[in-house]
Amino acid sequence: MSNNQDPRNIFVNQREQYTEPKSVDEQPQQQGTSKQTHKTQTQDDYQARVDEMKRLASKYEREGEGQLVRDIVTNVIEQKARGNLTNDQLIAFAKRVSPLLNAEQRTRLNGLLEELLKL
Repeated sequence: MSNNQDPRNIFVNQREQYTEPKSVDEQPQQQGTSKQTHKTQTQDDYQARVDEMKRLASKYEREGEGQLVRDIVTNVIEQKARGNLTNDQLIAFAKRVSPLLNAEQRTRLNGLLEELLKL
């Protein structure tokens, strides 16, 4: 950390804490390529998630809410059995989703959540 006493650079020391360490052999061109590759990979990951959500929305539009609830219950049972899902995570998910729902859907979600917490 530099000892920069110039008041115009008050945040210099703090910024230095958040920069990534650079190795001596790193070339600037390689850094740019790495950042571009990471950016492309992130965009690809995002697009894959969007495509998966569209596929699931289409599936449950055809199969209905009953199938969605059965799949959720099955998935929660499996995830809890593996130790990958806690009741706190279920509650947090319901809190995130709840504002997106109408009153009737919120009531059904809360009922489902109560059942899932008992599993």
